[in-house]
Amino acid sequence: MRLRVFVKITARMTINFQEFGKGRQKIIFLHGWQQNSKSFLSLVPFLYRQFKLYFLDLPGFGKTPLSTNLSSSADYAQLISRWAKKRQINKPVIIGHSFGGKVAALLASQCPQELEKLILIAPAGIPHPRWWYPLSAKIPPKIKQKLEPITKIVFTSRDFKEAGPLQPILANIVKEDLRSVFANIHAPTLIIWGKTDQELPLTDGQEINRLIPNSQLKIIPAGHFPFWDQPKKAAQIISRFIAR
Repeated sequence: MRLRVFVKITARMTINFQEFGKGRQKIIFLHGWQQNSKSFLSLVPFLYRQFKLYFLDLPGFGKTPLSTNLSSSADYAQLISRWAKKRQINKPVIIGHSFGGKVAALLASQCPQELEKLILIAPAGIPHPRWWYPLSAKIPPKIKQKLEPITKIVFTSRDFKEAGPLQPILANIVKEDLRSVFANIHAPTLIIWGKTDQELPLTDGQEINRLIPNSQLKIIPAGHFPFWDQPKKAAQIISRFIAR
């Protein structure tokens, strides 16, 4: 079964999502940056018989409009909490990938009573300062201003260039350090990482695994999107973890 639904959270905020399956255990999926509710569709054939699946368009992506009230990953987490309560989704498993993993981690840390288990797929949240940051601090302001048109082209990431109206939010979230958030997660947690991930290093996954007390790390032969590269294997790992 597949449904596309819009749920109004506030007078100004509506979230679009897709719904699959009829299982008793509910799973909420939070996609990564520049993705949408279609990101996890590769998992549907392997999970829909066992679980009720909710694939969301996070605000600013897919068919969910951007809200002016959002400025951080924590704001997204609070919005997802309100959405789940509005839908009367009690004790779901939360699965988040990359940026969605940050949101899922914040939700698990801030509202531990609201979820059953947490699954993080290559989550962001471990800071990686750019090599030019220390150099930039030493450049006189007048020279830095003259060099700005060049540095924007050379040093600005693709995500930032393509963010459009999301640029102010992205500028904030790339600075977020979630190490204390990970350390405050007490829900049973599964971390999935692609061995050949070129976006976020495997060392991040190992550090997050050390920080979250009740967590396990599964490494599979895949890149930054393990559920694209190895959907059946990723689904098996997810199913076994939830069944434990």
